[in-house]
Amino acid sequence: MKKQFLAVAVFLLIAGSSFGQRSNRGFGTPEENAKRTSERLEKELGLSADQKDSVYAYTLEQGKNMQQIFQENQGGDRQQSMSKMRDLREQTDQKILSVLNADQQKAYKKIIEERANRMRDGGGRRGGGNR
Repeated sequence: MKKQFLAVAVFLLIAGSSFGQRSNRGFGTPEENAKRTSERLEKELGLSADQKDSVYAYTLEQGKNMQQIFQENQGGDRQQSMSKMRDLREQTDQKILSVLNADQQKAYKKIIEERANRMRDGGGRRGGGNR
């Protein structure tokens, strides 16, 4: 009987931890997200090391601020929260654009446009981590 109980307890522990990992899919810490974004833009735009560092700093600041907005507004006015986050994202885009050369700016504006189209189409969530 004790062995069966232990086996069930281990199964529930494993199942619970894997469920917890899945439920956090697509979201990470601001540091993880900033690293992922700066690495992706480094590849897509051919960023220099200094540009990559700047992009990391800007997106890290954005991530921390978005996290704070979300935490402060849980159960509050969702539209107000989304508006603040949109403004923050636009500010970060402008900061990123300021460190890019003309060709990189053109490519980044296309990325911004594609992101806006995904959001407009209701596809704001990343599907399966393809990026």
